[in-house]
Amino acid sequence: MSIEFVRLDDRLIHGQVVAGWTRLKGVNTILVVDDPTAGNKMQQQLMKMATPPGVTPVFLTIDQVVEKLNAGNYDKKKCMLLFKNVYTLRDLVAKGLDIKDVNFGNMRGKDSKIQLFNHVFATEEEVQIMKELSDKGVKMVAQAMPSGQTCNLNDVVSKQ
Repeated sequence: MSIEFVRLDDRLIHGQVVAGWTRLKGVNTILVVDDPTAGNKMQQQLMKMATPPGVTPVFLTIDQVVEKLNAGNYDKKKCMLLFKNVYTLRDLVAKGLDIKDVNFGNMRGKDSKIQLFNHVFATEEEVQIMKELSDKGVKMVAQAMPSGQTCNLNDVVSKQ
């Protein structure tokens, strides 16, 4: 698998944040994993406009990304795996993707009442999913920008 960086950000591809992370990690392909976005050409066009030069966005469903990564379709690329929420992360891990480290950007929601870090909010259900992922060995760190403050979310959710 050619995944250089795994990021959860409810905004998906957007401005300086994606540009900063793609430069830092040397990424040339962003695998956007979100079932609704994979079927929405208008959203895809908007995100393509926000993609840094030299970086190719690919919009896939959960099943498509698992199939393509397992088939080695991106073995010669330097990829960022990007998705909106912990539900997608849980599903990717459950489908056998070997995800060990996840960077959390913005995670907000209208029902999210628990603030885990500056820009990371969760429902009780999402915290439970994060605990389960932590138990499976997934390291979760919140960091909005490459130069920004970091927070070990595994430690934070273990105290919830």
